[in-house]
Amino acid sequence: MGERLLRGLESAAADHASVAEVRGRGLMVALELADPETLAPRADLAKGLLSAALEEHLLLLTCGPWSQVVRVMPPLVTTADEIGLAVEAIG
Repeated sequence: MGERLLRGLESAAADHASVAEVRGRGLMVALELADPETLAPRADLAKGLLSAALEEHLLLLTCGPWSQVVRVMPPLVTTADEIGLAVEAIG
């Protein structure tokens, strides 16, 4: 299930230049947001993603020294369909 989440987010991130990295292990995955030219952290984009995700009833968290990283940590009982819905909402 974690591999599906990671690959889905990598695919969604390919369309967004501000996603500097998608990383994770198991069901704990993170998207690091940065300016595509300077790699300066973009906490504003992370907060915007959190707000938009919450409107879709998806709870995400920020972390990182500048709050530029968005963490996706679904429960271990998450289904493949729910992973697909989450990836779609984040994308």
